[in-house]
Order: sequence, then C-alpha cells, then structure tokens
Amino acid sequence: MPTESLHITLAFLGQVEAAQFDAIVAAARSVQARRFMLRLDEPGYWTHNHIAWLSAAQVPEELTAMVAELRAALVQAGIGFDPKSFAPHVTLVRNARPPKEEWPTLNPVDWPVNGFALICSERDESGPYYRIAAGPFVA
Repeated sequence: MPTESLHITLAFLGQVEAAQFDAIVAAARSVQARRFMLRLDEPGYWTHNHIAWLSAAQVPEELTAMVAELRAALVQAGIGFDPKSFAPHVTLVRNARPPKEEWPTLNPVDWPVNGFALICSERDESGPYYRIAAGPFVA
C-alpha cells in the first residue's frame, strides 16, 4: 500500500449520495478530535479477502471515544454505516498470499494521531486510491 493510503476506518459509510455530504461533514465536525499514540503491534491476515493487516493489541481510550462520538453523530444525522464492532487495523497488502508459518516478530509501529478526516475511496485505471473529502479535523 502506498504510504498516503494507510488509514484506519472509524466508520465505513459505503456508497453515499452527494446530498448527504453536508450532513456527514457536520457529523464529523461535532466530534472532538484527540491526540494520542496508537501502537500497531499485531499482524494478521483475512482469508476471505486476502488482506494482510496490522492492528493494535491495546486500543487507546481516545480512539474509542472518537469512534463512539462519530458513530452517534452519524446515527443522529440519519447517515447509515457498517455497524460492525470497531476493530482498528491498517491494511498493509491487498491480494496477499496467506502466511505459510507463524508471523515473524515485528517491531511495533507507534503512530501519532491528532485527529481524523473523511476519506473517499475512488478508482482509476491504476486501481483504487483514497482522497481526503473533508478535514482533517484536528485536536
């Protein structure tokens, strides 16, 4: 994954109507952005979609609070999102082969966080890419 594509999804909205954009931005603006350090220290692999990822063994309270506030604001605005439990992870490789053995020991990645942004997933002839649609909303 290109560095600029690395992200953690707080709430997955899927396909949205252009008419919903202002309400989504307003919901995001109502969330208190926070500063914290996110330690990514657990590698994993999903067999159903062939994605290798890195997650956090300990989820900082600040991250949990931002997710809860954002999701509550989206509900209040009538914006639908994927209701799955929040599982912070960063996709490292798409179309990855499954690991043949145990994961090697990896050095943890300490990722300083100072807010969030609304991200759109788009596609062109080279494949999917992400762009900032609104924000960043920073602490």
